[in-house]
Amino acid sequence: MTPLRPTLIGVALLATVSTPVRAADAMMAFDDYNIRRAIILQCHMTQNAADVAFLAKDDAVRRAALAQLRAQLDASDPAHRNENANKADDMLQTRRAARDYDISEQVRNYGCAWLDGQLYSSGH
Repeated sequence: MTPLRPTLIGVALLATVSTPVRAADAMMAFDDYNIRRAIILQCHMTQNAADVAFLAKDDAVRRAALAQLRAQLDASDPAHRNENANKADDMLQTRRAARDYDISEQVRNYGCAWLDGQLYSSGH
C-alpha cells in the first residue's frame, strides 16, 4: 500500500455526499457514497440514526450514477442501448466492490477509529 492511499481516502471522505446529486456529479457522488457506506457497514456494528439516514440514500445515489453512466455509454455507442444498460450496472457493481475492498484494507491497516476520525473530521 502506498503512503498516498490513506490521504486519497481522506480526501474522498471530505467530499462525502451532503447535497442533492446533480447529473454531472453523479459518479463522484456514487464513489463518495460508497466510501462512507463501506465505513458504516464495516465499522459500525450498531448503526445510529445518522448512519441509517445516510444508508437510505443508496437507491437515489445509485440511480443517478446509473443514469449518467448509461447516458455516456449510449452517446458513445447508441446502437447498443440495451447492452449499455447492463454494462453500466456491471460497472457500478465493480466500482462498489472496489471501494468495499479499499475500505476493508484501510480497516485492516489503520482501524475503524482512524477511519471514523477521517469521516467525522470532515463535518459529517
